[in-house]
Amino acid sequence: MTRMKSDRDLSGPSELVADIPSLFRNTGVPLNISCEWEPEYIETSYSKANLLELDIALEAVSERVTAIGTLILQWSAQCRRCLDHTIGETKISINEVFEKSASEGETFELPNNEKLDLKPMLTEQVILNLPLTALCSESCSGPSETKFLVSAADDNIGEKKDPRWAILDELQLSDE
Repeated sequence: MTRMKSDRDLSGPSELVADIPSLFRNTGVPLNISCEWEPEYIETSYSKANLLELDIALEAVSERVTAIGTLILQWSAQCRRCLDHTIGETKISINEVFEKSASEGETFELPNNEKLDLKPMLTEQVILNLPLTALCSESCSGPSETKFLVSAADDNIGEKKDPRWAILDELQLSDE
């Protein structure tokens, strides 16, 4: 499950909004953007974005705007083996195009107004790069034996059956 606020509610630094007419007046001259953004609501069921460090160049080319650079994503999640809290960092290469007639899934729509908001594009990149199954370390061996105790009375756990599935015990399958 992915949860995020609407684009209007995603607060971020003013550097993440570029002036489109200024870009096209200076065709071929890149606008360099370096900033940090602490998004509040970019997360999946398994992990959360904590800090984004952006170093990107926007450039007007023909009737398009290109965005080329890097995004460093700092995230937090629960380790899939030991279930402890873990943090990590992912470096993302940004190479995106904004154009008037955007191709679904390939380019982003260049807005008709005078401002180009980079937050929706960055949000998409972050969601695609958040870990689904994070590990605190490659050597993680799972929870300690004392963390999730099973009582001695549960020794014959394999003998307990859910009565709702009892009808399946009568099922006979042939070898063919």
